[in-house]
Amino acid sequence: MKDFAVFWGCTIPARFPFIEKATRLVFDDLGATVHELEGHTCCPEGVLVKANDENAFYTAAARNLAIIEKAGLDVVTPCNGCYSTFKEAYSHLATDWRAKEAINERLVREGLHYDGQLKIEHFAEWLVDEMGTGLVASKITKPFWGMRIAVHYGCHLLRPQPAVRWDDPMHPRKVEDMVAALGARVVDYPTKMQCCGGALDRVGEREGSLAFARRKLTDLMREEVDALVVVCPSCFQQFDLNQAALQRAKEDINVPVFFLSELIALGMGHSPEEIGLDMHRVSVQPFLDKWSDREADKARLGAFFDVSLLGKCSTCTACKDDCPVCKVDPTFQPTEIIGELVRGHLDDVLAEGQLWKCLECYTCQELCHSDIGMAETFRKLKELAMAAGSGPESVSAAYSEFLKSGVLGKPRESARKKLGLAPLPQTGGDAVARLLTDDVEGVE
Repeated sequence: MKDFAVFWGCTIPARFPFIEKATRLVFDDLGATVHELEGHTCCPEGVLVKANDENAFYTAAARNLAIIEKAGLDVVTPCNGCYSTFKEAYSHLATDWRAKEAINERLVREGLHYDGQLKIEHFAEWLVDEMGTGLVASKITKPFWGMRIAVHYGCHLLRPQPAVRWDDPMHPRKVEDMVAALGARVVDYPTKMQCCGGALDRVGEREGSLAFARRKLTDLMREEVDALVVVCPSCFQQFDLNQAALQRAKEDINVPVFFLSELIALGMGHSPEEIGLDMHRVSVQPFLDKWSDREADKARLGAFFDVSLLGKCSTCTACKDDCPVCKVDPTFQPTEIIGELVRGHLDDVLAEGQLWKCLECYTCQELCHSDIGMAETFRKLKELAMAAGSGPESVSAAYSEFLKSGVLGKPRESARKKLGLAPLPQTGGDAVARLLTDDVEGVE
């Protein structure tokens, strides 16, 4: 679906025009033809309208949808609240024909009729199901390689069931899969499915609203995320504006927040100035600076590793419990070491020495569903550690012995003689050393 009506809702155009700008850029870059129709009202918002008059809630929602149907279009909205309202109205009026008939009797006065035949999609749903993560990823010119990003879905993108049937209502993955396709490491966290709590502000419960924001943001800082991505303007308001309020109260909280379209637009090459990121209340500059640093880290690692495979390995971690060393030594976490590499901590990894616990048994490689494994990465890390002079003395000593004698251990001639075995032929260790020396001199 590339030709559709867009329903912005009230909050995005009025309070967050930078979200609108980024979303328009993504629509354009993906070749969508977007129609903006006259006559729309608030979707309407459930807490403030439905609590007063359920009939008014469904009538206003049906009227908005009828305007879209009259234009012969389907609709995409970047607002969770609008999406949930439309889906709930669509579901309710599909099963309650009397309510639908009564609403249409009112709509006829405006020359409108609600049939309930249009497709209603959220912006994130349109990206994943209509465009596909592969197509979106193909448009990314500046991947978020090495960046740790968490996702907040928001309640109304997933619920209420059965009106909303896009992703698992309690264990969703689709937005996270999209963020991963942009090259980022998606970070899970304990309060991922917790409501943002922003609706408490609408009913005068300010302290409760701030408590919800504080809890999730503290969780995210504990997980060392570089940014939080949301797909709902109300959730953005909670985690950007209310986080700024917490900062003004001298609370030590700092998590840059992006709407999904802003992140995608950045990855597509649009500048922060073009998108209007300076209009956020919580500065995203720390994220942008770290993103730039990751590009430099990627270039450095690229001299030794396939960075695309490193990034894929870092975001997967499916094999984290398969390493036999981990089963006897919990301090060895190979997937975390890969993550440290992606985050630009190569020197720290080499100095810490944990990499030497890799047995090079290739279990990870055999079990890897992407046919990557980590054994070769650890082998290269050992080589780099030795070159940096931070490897075990035993390894240096063994290599010196190899160059001298061509073997890593001298035979016990007495034991061989006792068994009637002849002495071993003379080794070629000096020849190996000579060959390696010749290679060095030839390079020079």
